Amino acid sequence: MLRQTLGVGLALTSLCAALALPTLADTDRGGAPLQAIAAERSVIVARRDQLGNVDVESALSVDARGGDALVDLGSITKTVTAIATLHLLETYGLSPHTALAGLLPEVPADKASITVYQLLTHTSGLVESTGDDAEPLGRQAFLGRVLSAPLEAAPGARHAYSNAGYSVLAAIIEHQSGLRFEDYLIDRVIPEGAPAIGYARAYEAARSMTSARVWRTGFRRQSIARASWGGEAPGWNLIGNGGLVTTAEGFVSLWAAFLAGEIVSDALVAAALTAHADEGQGDTFYGYGLVVEAGPAGNTVFWHDGGNEIFSAEWRHDIASGTSWFVAGRGHAAFGAMDALMAGGAR
Repeated sequence: MLRQTLGVGLALTSLCAALALPTLADTDRGGAPLQAIAAERSVIVARRDQLGNVDVESALSVDARGGDALVDLGSITKTVTAIATLHLLETYGLSPHTALAGLLPEVPADKASITVYQLLTHTSGLVESTGDDAEPLGRQAFLGRVLSAPLEAAPGARHAYSNAGYSVLAAIIEHQSGLRFEDYLIDRVIPEGAPAIGYARAYEAARSMTSARVWRTGFRRQSIARASWGGEAPGWNLIGNGGLVTTAEGFVSLWAAFLAGEIVSDALVAAALTAHADEGQGDTFYGYGLVVEAGPAGNTVFWHDGGNEIFSAEWRHDIASGTSWFVAGRGHAAFGAMDALMAGGAR
């Protein structure tokens, strides 16, 4: 089903030039049969081309009649949190190099110099996590844990993936704006008319994809709220770093609006797409809430994935074609489906 989404221009072409990246090509490597991949892998697949056309195919039914399925973004939440953080910085005249001591109260001395930039690029030295995703943990209790935990490395010393660091970014958004993270995201960041991305406000049980019958869910099908959050709303071990829900079109619409400079300035978009931190092997780098990777023939690909053994999701954006893909499914299904898309067809 081909339909037109938000009217997003092609400002990415000039942005690519500024980044010394290849410009948009006429070819679309995403000509794969989305319907076949969705059916064969039991996933939801979305593709958005450079003209703004969105094709969504789903093999996952929901209880709501006529309602698009809500999916768990997993760690793709970090892409959304990074966008919201940049919006906050621009709105309040802050810099990515603003230190934590100026953004949150009662920051201990060993963490006072950590910057927003370091949180965005996983170079803050903070611990990876502070507990189980389903724990009903409040913001203050979370901050008490993460700010009192010993640093894994000196701030800025090395890249080390930190879920807790992205929850700290969500806490900064709340403290600086006076709004809940979810409210700031829905009311100030997501373009008007676009599908909601959030937690309890964006959630409808009848539209939620359900888990497989696996041991992690007591061999029953469970909705995202029960399977991923552990209740009606997530706690702070998850907020900002995982568990956001939206539709497949909701994510690709937000991504397109961000690339087009409709949410923050082109300069901040360019900064987000820059390869800031080597992830360890010299072939992938972390930008702001996304991975930067050199694809075939020197083409640059941006991506992020996420999963919790119950649900999985992955997105990719190919600079050469100007095409974005998004896949969500149960277990690890999204990852195999994305591999099939990148190979040019179902297998």
